[in-house]
Amino acid sequence: MTQLPDPDRGDMERRAIVAAALAVIVLLAYQAFFTPAPPPTEPKTEPRKEAAEEKPAAKAAAPQPQARSPRLVGAPRRGEREETITLETDLLKVVLTNRGGGIRSWQLKQYQEESGLVDLVGMLPDRSTPTPFAVWVEGGEGRQGLYRVVERPAPDPTKPQRVVVEFQEASGIVLEKTLVLYPGRYLADVEIRLQNPGSVPRQGTLRLEWGPSLRFGAPDQQVGSVSIVARIDGKIITPPLEKSDQETVQSGTVSWTAIQDRYFTAAFILAEPGPSSVAGKDGEGRPVVGLLYPTMKIPPGGETRVTLELFAGPKEIARLREAGHDLQKLVDLGWFDFLARPALYFLRFLHSFTGNYGVAIILITILQKVGFYPLAQKSHKSMQAMQAVQPKIQAIKERYKNNPQKVNQETMELYKRHGVNPLGGCLPMVIQIPIFIALYNALASSVELWRAPFALWIDDLSVADTLFVVPFPIPYVGEAFAVRGLPVIMGISMFIQQKMSPTGGDPRQAQMMLYLMPVMFTFIFWGMPSGLVLYWLVNNVLQIGHQYQMNRGLGLAVGAGKEER
Repeated sequence: MTQLPDPDRGDMERRAIVAAALAVIVLLAYQAFFTPAPPPTEPKTEPRKEAAEEKPAAKAAAPQPQARSPRLVGAPRRGEREETITLETDLLKVVLTNRGGGIRSWQLKQYQEESGLVDLVGMLPDRSTPTPFAVWVEGGEGRQGLYRVVERPAPDPTKPQRVVVEFQEASGIVLEKTLVLYPGRYLADVEIRLQNPGSVPRQGTLRLEWGPSLRFGAPDQQVGSVSIVARIDGKIITPPLEKSDQETVQSGTVSWTAIQDRYFTAAFILAEPGPSSVAGKDGEGRPVVGLLYPTMKIPPGGETRVTLELFAGPKEIARLREAGHDLQKLVDLGWFDFLARPALYFLRFLHSFTGNYGVAIILITILQKVGFYPLAQKSHKSMQAMQAVQPKIQAIKERYKNNPQKVNQETMELYKRHGVNPLGGCLPMVIQIPIFIALYNALASSVELWRAPFALWIDDLSVADTLFVVPFPIPYVGEAFAVRGLPVIMGISMFIQQKMSPTGGDPRQAQMMLYLMPVMFTFIFWGMPSGLVLYWLVNNVLQIGHQYQMNRGLGLAVGAGKEER
């Protein structure tokens, strides 16, 4: 039999409310501040084995080669002047520069922000800053040299877009890079060739990088929001960049390595094992992700080739899964992943009917409440029963105030005679906590909510709503203080819910909880995305309606037992 707590320490109903509230608060704080990064793996020297990978979806037809520039004889195979090449599909508009062969702009045509289309490159400080998608041979000039454009993309954006550039190092090695985009996909093909046109053997160590950062200078990014993640030997690895400025090189069977923020990512996906994953920072402390290949030996007149894929786009789970190699694990849904992923798919399903993610959140909250209705009924009945027996418990405490053991014994007998389960009000709430955390993670990680409007002043469900900004500085707060409507309404709804809920025990403690809980939760939700606050607000409103029904229709459902002696 379960040992009951000592009644002298407070009534069970108050403990249940405090326990549930603290559990939610601790889990929210844990998610936000204390989720530990997986420890970096040590470099391995044993022979690598190919990991079984999920096969990606079939690609579009390979692009037909466009007219290639004639190969130069005698002179180094380099560009004569700086120029840009534009590749465009229905989803992407990419501008590649022949300065270093990197990407000057990678715009997502279906994602809009205040300054225009979302650009995964962002606003680089100046033209001397290395561009993402840089490829070079260590010790060479390829990172900043002028590449020669060998093949340009087709003018029709409905067809695959292919560009080929090359650069000849002073050592004689020719680095040729090919990028192919496909309509309807964020997944691109990449091929890199190291050629040796000379008469003596050459060798080179190849590097490939994306950085600095992702969406550089984007106004909605917070400090530390960009991270690096890799899948090595079947495990998800997060290098601890915040602890060191030193470059981290991790070997093993690297499936992919990626740089990401909450909603977007750029990931190098490997077709075959070989390179190590590299994570580091540039001179300004901005994260850089890359691949480091083993030293390659190139015979005279020969070449060596590496192929990989580049996924650069939104973290839509369906598209990540389509890319294969468990790339969908870039979306971290926490401990209750098995609940959160179906919730995300169901959210998108509801949106396909409503056309509004705010309405979809309201519907999913209602359906969740309907599903837990039997548990909620049981919880309310138990809390009302506890409230009804509180006067008798207080009488027992007064009668046996010098005998705690007798108080405990008589209290247990009282519960038994009246059919009261002191844990009945707590257990249903505890069971719902995993569901709440799963929905919290799903809503917090859903790129679908990014800049998705709801109604009235709520024009972006992925960020905190702003009703108005105070036009003067506030002491201890500062200037431009944003007054948020949803958290205030949510706090009021929680106050009404607390006011209507059955209470027992010390009236002073109950009065304190009546005001403390709404204020505390308003503070917690103040800076959270409005989609999450909307979910909690709707949950509170439904709880108020349910409590009103219970108070009117059920009364105090306490079993008729024998009168107290």
